[in-house]
Amino acid sequence: MPDEKKKVKAGTVAVPCPKCTKRINLPLRQITEKGVSFPCPDCKTKLKVRRNGQKVTVSVIKSADADILIEEEPTQEIIQKTPAWIVTFADLATLLLTFFVLMLSFANMDVVKFKELVGSVQERYGVTFHESGSYQAVSKGQIAEMDSNVKNISAKAAREQLVNVIYDTIVRQGFRGKVALTSTDEGVRMRVNGRALFEPGTATLIPESLRLLDDIVTIMKETKNLFLEIEGHTDNVPVRTKKFPSNWELSVARASSTLEHMVAKGAPKERLSAAGFADTKPLFSNKKKEVRLLNRRVEFLFKRKR
Repeated sequence: MPDEKKKVKAGTVAVPCPKCTKRINLPLRQITEKGVSFPCPDCKTKLKVRRNGQKVTVSVIKSADADILIEEEPTQEIIQKTPAWIVTFADLATLLLTFFVLMLSFANMDVVKFKELVGSVQERYGVTFHESGSYQAVSKGQIAEMDSNVKNISAKAAREQLVNVIYDTIVRQGFRGKVALTSTDEGVRMRVNGRALFEPGTATLIPESLRLLDDIVTIMKETKNLFLEIEGHTDNVPVRTKKFPSNWELSVARASSTLEHMVAKGAPKERLSAAGFADTKPLFSNKKKEVRLLNRRVEFLFKRKR
C-alpha cells in the first residue's frame, strides 16, 4: 500500500504482517539467522522474522505452541544504504584536509594575510570561520636564522666545487703526493711541502714549483670574489744566516716570494696576502726528524668573499 511505504530510522527495519499488512519497526540488532518471534500488535498473528545477510524473511507461525511455518513473504533489504555520493565526498574532504595540513606544515603563517583571506572567503561565500587558539608570526630572528642556514649550505657547496677545481687543475697535473687539500669553514686550504717550492734554507723558488704557482694564478684569474692568503711555515730547527736571522724572516720571505711571483704572472694583487708563522703552527711533533720536515711548508688558503 502506498501509505505504508514510510521511511524508517537508521538501524531499524519495517516488517510487514502477512495478515493485516501492519508494518512493524524492529531494531536490526534483534534479528538473527535463527529468527525472532513476536505477535502482530493489531491482529495478534504470531510472526517469525529471520535475517539472512541483507535480507529478512517474515513468516507466520501456525500455532502459538509450535514453530510451524505456513507462509512466507518476499524478502526485503534490512540495511538502509548510505547514498553513493557520500563515499566520494568523504574521500575528497579527507584529501583536502591532508593537503591543507601539509601546506601549513611547510609554510610560515602570516596572521595579517590569513585574516585577509578569511575575510574575502566570508564576503564571497558567506562562510563563517571560528578562530580557536592563536597564530604566531615568524620573527625576524627566525628568518635570519633560516637565511643563515641557506647561506651555510651554499658556502659548503661552493667550497666543494672549489676543491674539485683545485684538484683537477693542480693535483692531477703531476703534483700528487706534494699537495694536500682540506675544506673548512674558513675556506679551502692547500698545503704544499716546502721542498716542492724552495731550496733548503732559502726563499728562492725552484723551477719545478713555477708551474704549480702558475696554475694557482689561473684559478685566481678565472674565479671572481676569490681571495688567497699565503702562509709560510718552518719547523723548530733554528735558522741563523745573515739573510735570515731567524725562522720568522725565512717564513715571511717564502710567503712574500710566492706572492711576488704570482703577482708578476697576473694574479689580482688586491686579493692576495702573505704572512709568516715560523714554527708556531706545526702539523706534527718536531721531536722526530722524519715528520719534522713536513712542518716546512707553504699553505694557500682560498676564501670567498661573502
